[in-house]
Amino acid sequence: MTLKNKTYENLKHRIITNDLHAGQQLYEKELMQEYGIGRTPLREIFHELQRDGLIEILPKLGTKVVSMDLKVLRETVQLRRELEGLAAELSIRNITSDQLDELRQLLDDAANIDDNDPEALIKMSDIDVKIHQIIYETAGNEQLINFIQVLLDKMTMYWFQVGFSAGEFQEQFEELELLYHAMIKGDAAESKSIMKRHIDHFTELIKNHIF
Repeated sequence: MTLKNKTYENLKHRIITNDLHAGQQLYEKELMQEYGIGRTPLREIFHELQRDGLIEILPKLGTKVVSMDLKVLRETVQLRRELEGLAAELSIRNITSDQLDELRQLLDDAANIDDNDPEALIKMSDIDVKIHQIIYETAGNEQLINFIQVLLDKMTMYWFQVGFSAGEFQEQFEELELLYHAMIKGDAAESKSIMKRHIDHFTELIKNHIF
């Protein structure tokens, strides 16, 4: 992986997990020094993060991490709900026993995380992303993967921005446990329905925090 790619991935992770928080200004000189990267590749990274919907570049005002926008959130949820459901439905056709075993292990790992662990939220988020990545990859549709990854990143960022607890995140694995069993049975319709409920659950938790 090139320095540019490493820097992009690290900055994206820091933004999503609220290490670089909503509304925070990003200064080129500081980041160039921190990552040992030149101005041109850093600006290219900024444009990629802007396309991802994670930062905004404002003429004469600089670059900052985006804050939650309720309209964007609503649109993101609408799209992700349908695309995640489709991904789960398509995944049934291609997922292997080894990949199902990997899902089982990830769910077990999530269940064993102590809510009082200061790193609990990040650990759960990483596991959640890995579970969804397996489903995306086995869906077998490259365009779907490209669309849905941006939505996943944005919704995970909102999760951290509203300050969910580890216990609330742990609730998210309830539907994923049900999804695993539906996939074991090879039930595409049930898998699609459960995944949509999973996104609805996430949305309801965000609404509770905002309102």
